[in-house]
Amino acid sequence: MWKVLGVETILINADAVWVDRLISLSQRRKDAPRFRDLLGQADIRYYFDTIREVHMFRLQLPPEVTLEELEFMKEFIMRLYKAAKVPVVEFDGQAQLSSVVLSSDEEEDVYRMKRDSRSRKKAEKK
Repeated sequence: MWKVLGVETILINADAVWVDRLISLSQRRKDAPRFRDLLGQADIRYYFDTIREVHMFRLQLPPEVTLEELEFMKEFIMRLYKAAKVPVVEFDGQAQLSSVVLSSDEEEDVYRMKRDSRSRKKAEKK
């Protein structure tokens, strides 16, 4: 059976279980409110890279989030992992590789940019 931070789950629910465990592990921490506030702003997704066999938790934060806040999140999550004393992801008692991706970059919509460019060119021709 799969476990995420010590809680049995199916991989479809891995992101929700991961967030719940991080919140419960952070309960008595000094900077817990700041962490939970940033976590609440994040769009959290779970991915499994089948080629490298790595479980990834991706946190997409708003563009307003600073590099300092991203560093805080990284360090806080690492402290929570250490406090948990269990693997982040495990299968049948065997620890699996995992990673956290933190980002506050705004993704470019290349399709929209090209479409807008074509629309402007058509309007100029008329």
